[in-house]
Amino acid sequence: MSSIRFDEKDNYIERLEKKIFSQGRPVSGQIDVTYQCNLKCQHCFIKQEEYKKELEFDEITRIINDIKKAGCLWLCLSGGEPFLRKDFLDIYTYARKRGFLISIFTNGTLITPRIADCLAEFPPYSIEITLNGLTKKVYEEVTQIKGSFIRVMRAIEMIKERGLPLVLKSNGMKINRDEILKITKFSEELLGKKRFRCDLVLYPGIDGSKKPCSLRLTPDEILNIQYSDNEMLSLCREQFLHHKENARLKEGYLFPCGLTSFHIDPYGEMRLCSFIKEEYADLKEEEFLKGFIRLYSKLTSLKAKKNTKCRDCKIDYLCRQCPGRALVENGDMESPVEFYCELAHKQEEMKEEVVKKVL
Repeated sequence: MSSIRFDEKDNYIERLEKKIFSQGRPVSGQIDVTYQCNLKCQHCFIKQEEYKKELEFDEITRIINDIKKAGCLWLCLSGGEPFLRKDFLDIYTYARKRGFLISIFTNGTLITPRIADCLAEFPPYSIEITLNGLTKKVYEEVTQIKGSFIRVMRAIEMIKERGLPLVLKSNGMKINRDEILKITKFSEELLGKKRFRCDLVLYPGIDGSKKPCSLRLTPDEILNIQYSDNEMLSLCREQFLHHKENARLKEGYLFPCGLTSFHIDPYGEMRLCSFIKEEYADLKEEEFLKGFIRLYSKLTSLKAKKNTKCRDCKIDYLCRQCPGRALVENGDMESPVEFYCELAHKQEEMKEEVVKKVL
């Protein structure tokens, strides 16, 4: 199977996605093959649980087969750090041969020439390496591991040399605030446009920990970075000009749209929202599609019980609020998260200026 490049997603794939979704099937999903990691990133939202037994290779391949039967198109393999698993290349190769469009999320520091050569032989759709600093000082302040900066830069070089579909990405936080735009420029010079992704908002841990939120940029800092980069600015402009009102929210449903993706943790528990811990399917016991349909039906039928300001909000299309994030930040799925609310309103205040500036 030939590799489809990151920047070549065309109308055919979009039509295929719509067809899959119209049949009530998942379009995309992520399998975290381990929660173990060789770095200790300060903003990490995953809690390593050494005492829990992770899925064996045979269990993962069985689940992959079930996902394929369900018609899923996109599959992300992630962690933790996926390359810590000695059988990760076997897992990846198996999934690749099953015909998925695969993305690998990695910190890159464990990539060796042998691993890079294997990926070059069977290229994924994309390899996404997190680069949270462009200097040793900042990068290693984030990762808290000495020597990690030179390893990630070597990995980027190896992947680039082999012509693999590399994407760099960053998380904006107080530590690297002054390097985000430099990373953006570095990525564009190295890889070209549309090969960098940056999320300027940090979220709580999936275990409910608020620690990552202590490193958040302020709304003003986020907007200052966002509107200082032409590519980010262009995305903001598109959001302003082409948003659609979400009828489901106005009708009182908690989830604003159909859930088209899933997340499977290293222990075989599948969720449609990683933050809603109690709603899951144990794929060691339940068949994948049956579990997906059960969770989908339950979550998409949930209706609001509170009459919050979110119900009548005119700028909900700008807001990061969702039931799962509200649950871990406020303790319930409906109460507005004030940080997201403030950020959305400050974005809306700049709408006219942003549209004119890009034009």
